[in-house]
Amino acid sequence: MREPGPGCETRTAAAARAALLLALAAPCAAGPCAAAPSALASPGPYPVGVRTIVLTDASRDDPHAGGKRTLVTDVWYPAAEEARGKPATTFIEFFGPHPDAAEAFVRHFGGEIGEVNRRFKCVAVRGAPLVSGKFPFLLFSHGNGGLRHQNVFQLDHLASHGYVIASPDHTGNAGVTVLPDKVVPYDRKGRQRSALDREKDIVFLIDRLLEEARSEASWLRGALDAERIGVLGHSFGGLTCCQAAAADSRVKAILPMTLALTKPAKVPMLLMLGALDRTVDALGNTASTGYYMSCTGPKHLLTLKRGGHFSFSDMDRINPAFGDGIGVERKDGKLVVEFLASELTKEIINTYSLAFFERYLRGDARAGEVLRANACPEEVELRSEEAAAKIEANAGERRL
Repeated sequence: MREPGPGCETRTAAAARAALLLALAAPCAAGPCAAAPSALASPGPYPVGVRTIVLTDASRDDPHAGGKRTLVTDVWYPAAEEARGKPATTFIEFFGPHPDAAEAFVRHFGGEIGEVNRRFKCVAVRGAPLVSGKFPFLLFSHGNGGLRHQNVFQLDHLASHGYVIASPDHTGNAGVTVLPDKVVPYDRKGRQRSALDREKDIVFLIDRLLEEARSEASWLRGALDAERIGVLGHSFGGLTCCQAAAADSRVKAILPMTLALTKPAKVPMLLMLGALDRTVDALGNTASTGYYMSCTGPKHLLTLKRGGHFSFSDMDRINPAFGDGIGVERKDGKLVVEFLASELTKEIINTYSLAFFERYLRGDARAGEVLRANACPEEVELRSEEAAAKIEANAGERRL
């Protein structure tokens, strides 16, 4: 049964969210990271579902697919109550009938498939019924050589708080993509092409899934709020966020992680960086910070002082000793740095990711207070700049 109002959200879910944000607006307990990060990082009121769909863009040719551009896409969503307590999907199930592809991917990064399947902490129930309601619509873009399910911790969390998230494998640039008729490996020479494809992938998915939500016959019927669309992504996917905001005016907020470049965004942005990122290095962080400074909308910059490139992913589930944000870094047998513990890292990321989208897609002012409050100053640098946007908005109101 749907509730009236623009969000069509259940009263129970809305009350739970209000209570959570009220608790977060209170002063933090003594000590760094004592209470605030874990509060908003708590699961939301909904159980979570996930479905894998395959969509084809007939307007584009794709040599990787051997035909038209084909995107294997996972959709995370708030599920009906009957899904609560049912077995969650596993890492290997995302590879469909090709578990050998999962094993090869994991082996490449120094992991072992049995251990990865055990460590993989997904809460989503595969094929669970979608709860009735209309929800903000997010799109996630994976990193270069990554996977559509590389950030399960974050997508599960957002879905549990009432977001629908579509996450595609960018075919050819994903670590591996299992199409209906074949397995497509990562194309080491295809980054330039992918830089063009990715933006178009996101725009296509927005078009196609909004169309699905308007169809009376679709399982997504009525579920997507076309006025509340955001994009988040890791690494190459961070660049994709920025491209999408420049290309499509329907995108109302972006959350790039570890990399942000291209035409400055006018929409609200939360940029997340790792101070010890060994992949983009100091030069990449400097370029992303420059992008942040050039953006003209409300903007926030969160830097993990002991974070690396893969802090913003589930790489710790694949190889807990991977480095660059995961585990420790040694040189000549000596400890160089101990990266921030993965569980706390995920709490911080989930806290601020949710606060950002609550503020700018749901318009919750209390979430904005959380977003501007550094709950973990020993581990996080937080910068927020909304004044210019507020002045501009106030000037516009006076002109009216």
